[in-house]
Amino acid sequence: MKFLEKMLHDDRMIMYNAGDFSNVTDELVAAVNWPKDVPMLSFSFEPFAPAGGCVKHKLKNNYVIRYMYGAKTGTLKPVGREMKASPIVARAPRNNKEALSITKTTLCADPAAKQKQKGPAYRKELRRYLGMVSKGKVKSVLLFKNGRNVGIASMIDSVRLDGKKASTFTWSWIDKRLSRAEYDDAMFKATKWAKNTAQPFMASANFDYNKEAQKIDSRFGLKPYRIFFAHKGK
Repeated sequence: MKFLEKMLHDDRMIMYNAGDFSNVTDELVAAVNWPKDVPMLSFSFEPFAPAGGCVKHKLKNNYVIRYMYGAKTGTLKPVGREMKASPIVARAPRNNKEALSITKTTLCADPAAKQKQKGPAYRKELRRYLGMVSKGKVKSVLLFKNGRNVGIASMIDSVRLDGKKASTFTWSWIDKRLSRAEYDDAMFKATKWAKNTAQPFMASANFDYNKEAQKIDSRFGLKPYRIFFAHKGK
């Protein structure tokens, strides 16, 4: 079938072109070739705007599922609202050590049960990602209020399968203890930084269960165009 064109096969994943998201079914996942030594299976499809901002599906709960949202950077609109006389200050990390420290403090803060929910493939990717942060291969903006870290947004630059330059939003966190106005301002600063810093195409990966992040990406102007499956494991 034409829509099962193989797009990629390496040691991290095998990817097929599903054409349309409606073609991604349990039957399709079971039918395609997914080698046991390849951690992730992926399907690309035409971008679409999901109702309510997050993807809905009828797939079985047998895998850890993530989506890749994306769009041309020029079409994106910062999320949130700028606050006059805001106490939120945005700046780049002073060095790789600071970037790594804040990334680990925020990204690795989930309890063990939630970390397990993300699956072994993600944990392997996390170790790889933290190594990239430590080597200065990840761009970040840090947000502070009165000297206290209250947010971070990070991205990496890459090249798409079609050879075009892209950036991927790898991590973002904003302290929910901020007031609503401060939170919206922090979100505005983070997404404005992302729009101004990204390559011509921008993407963002979200777990299926993280509806909040999916909705934020939709408000930003990103649309789902790829799905990833990984074994849950231990």
